[in-house]
Order: sequence, then structure tokens, then C-alpha cells
Amino acid sequence: MVEGQIRQLEEQRYAAMLAGDVAALDKLLDDALTYTHSSGVVDTKAGYIGGVRDKVWEYKNIARENERIVIRGGCGLVFCRLKIDLNVRGAPKKVDSNALAVWVEDGGQTRLVAVHSAGIAA
Repeated sequence: MVEGQIRQLEEQRYAAMLAGDVAALDKLLDDALTYTHSSGVVDTKAGYIGGVRDKVWEYKNIARENERIVIRGGCGLVFCRLKIDLNVRGAPKKVDSNALAVWVEDGGQTRLVAVHSAGIAA
């Protein structure tokens, strides 16, 4: 696992989020995914993919700042600040958070196993 590989996987993930591409997300996300939203709500892989499919979260724009990738063994950690414009159940929302994405290599596949997003106080 190298930094360039993780950067490419992150690009694929954000493109899939913006496109609402649940098939691509299904391939990128580990079955054991824990996705902690900036609201504090925690999702599984099935819950997150279902929310994207059903347009609970409809992503309009995603900007990443101060991205830093750390590789340790078979694990890639991606730290960044996220600014997201989206619709949540049809209502416009802006999210500003610090996020951590954890990619793990297992059996020759690298998948996202955890996302933790903490909202930044206004």
C-alpha cells in the first residue's frame, strides 16, 4: 500500500458519492464499514449505501483541504477538512468537518473500513 494508491481510492470514493454511484461505493467500502457522520449518526455499509441510493444524502459539492495521508503497515489513514454541500432528505445543508478515512488492505483488496467526521463549531 502506498500513498498514491490511497489518494486514487479517495478520488474514486468522492466521485462515486457525487454521482450517487452505489455500485462503485459497494466495491470501495468494506463490509465491516463504520461510517460516523458529522451529525454523530453512525451507519453500516448497508445503511450508508442505502442512504445514497435513496437520496437521503445527495452530494452536490465536496471540497477537501489540508489532506494528509499516513501509511502504516496494511493501513492508510486519510486526515482532512471536508466542506460538503448536499441535500439531506431534500433539504440543503452545508457540512464543515474534520474527517478521518481508514483504508485497510486485506486479501489483496484495499477497502474503506471506517470514516469518522467531526463537525467544526461555527
